[in-house]
Amino acid sequence: MKKPRIGMVGLGNIAQKAYLPILTKEENWNFIGAFSPSKEKRKKICSNYRIQDFDRLDILADQCDALFVHSSTNSHFEVVSYLLNNGKDVYVDKPLAATLQEAEKLAELSIKLNRKLMVGFNRRFCPMYVKAKEQAKNIAIIRFEKHRENSIGPNSFEFTMLDDYLHLVDTVRWFANGDMKLINGKVQLNLNNQLEYATHQYESKDGLMVNTDMHRKAGTNLERLELITEGSIIRVKNMNNYEIEQNNSINNSFSSSWDTTLKQRGFEDCINHFINCINSDENPSINGEEALKSQIIVEEIIRQANER
Repeated sequence: MKKPRIGMVGLGNIAQKAYLPILTKEENWNFIGAFSPSKEKRKKICSNYRIQDFDRLDILADQCDALFVHSSTNSHFEVVSYLLNNGKDVYVDKPLAATLQEAEKLAELSIKLNRKLMVGFNRRFCPMYVKAKEQAKNIAIIRFEKHRENSIGPNSFEFTMLDDYLHLVDTVRWFANGDMKLINGKVQLNLNNQLEYATHQYESKDGLMVNTDMHRKAGTNLERLELITEGSIIRVKNMNNYEIEQNNSINNSFSSSWDTTLKQRGFEDCINHFINCINSDENPSINGEEALKSQIIVEEIIRQANER
């Protein structure tokens, strides 16, 4: 089987920390190189990883079958639509696009052109979250929280909601197996329109109750999932500590010491899923349509907060 040719657009922090370390291994793909409009950054990073740098997107795209897009959110629509229209499969950071209208157009375009479009919600591929989803039977309540030690600002609350809170919403949607509606919640902002904390409640189409919480100055960095199920309570802390409480006893397990942080956080399996979808000609599990559903909920939260 011919290995797919992979390229990268954008070389920001997430590209450097999560994607380049994996993609440059070239396990069952060929990594062609990367494009960034910043010449100095492009030259330095591509040199460090010993990969080819491209000064034009079209030249890189011509040599690739699929591309990972890590450019700014505001550029997603222009870049992704260009690549789709030129017959390329695309993996793009969340959110899919800066606005719902743009996100909807990208999802529709990928279907129209029969191209694969995957959005990078890595938590759906975190091994411990996958294990929790597989083991949980008859879930009644989902609680998911993601707090930061001291991360209020500098961006607006709208940015934080789409950049970070969106992870919470998408993950609980995945655990709830589909659609859920926003019931109520609260967003607390400071005088600079920056998020201090947010808490929301939702209900799934099956009556499952869901809660998400985030505090941007909680004094600690903590991510915790709790599933209240029939016969057990399952908890995952910081994506590497798995706890199941049943029959009045608690059992804990931890990620293997051999697992990298990128493996624990789902990036490795997320990337491999996209590559495997290309090789097997299958639709990614988190495609444009699925990602759009999560963004719609977050946009509704933003709209309600702005109306108050």
